[in-house]
Amino acid sequence: MTCFGSPKDLSARDVYIKRIRDQIPFEWTDLRLKKNPDSRTAEILPEEEKFLAQTKSFVLLDVEGDQMTSEDFYRFCFQGSPDRHFVVGPAAGFPPAFRQRASMKLSLSRLTFTHGTAQLMLAESLYRSVCILKNHPFVK
Repeated sequence: MTCFGSPKDLSARDVYIKRIRDQIPFEWTDLRLKKNPDSRTAEILPEEEKFLAQTKSFVLLDVEGDQMTSEDFYRFCFQGSPDRHFVVGPAAGFPPAFRQRASMKLSLSRLTFTHGTAQLMLAESLYRSVCILKNHPFVK
């Protein structure tokens, strides 16, 4: 899991990350951008370029991506490739060249959310999937 940018309050998101880590090995990385643009150009930033060079496959959160139910998301996370790598973009998004490199695009909703809210929703969805995996009553 990689998130570009730096939202202000991540305390609720971090509760879910801790709960996930209590259940399974899990890595969540926040990559700070040296130059966090208010609007995007076609330019790929150095941090994004480094990520692309080091990452073979990733799922990009994108409003135009595929949508899933919680059960579908669980199956996608735990019954497919064991090393899914999700990416949340910076507040201004990614340039087309970065977006085209994604193996898949996933939408949490057709609505647009702040960067921090998208991270919280993804963390909760991942925790819900772990609960399904572990047969934990959270999902009921």
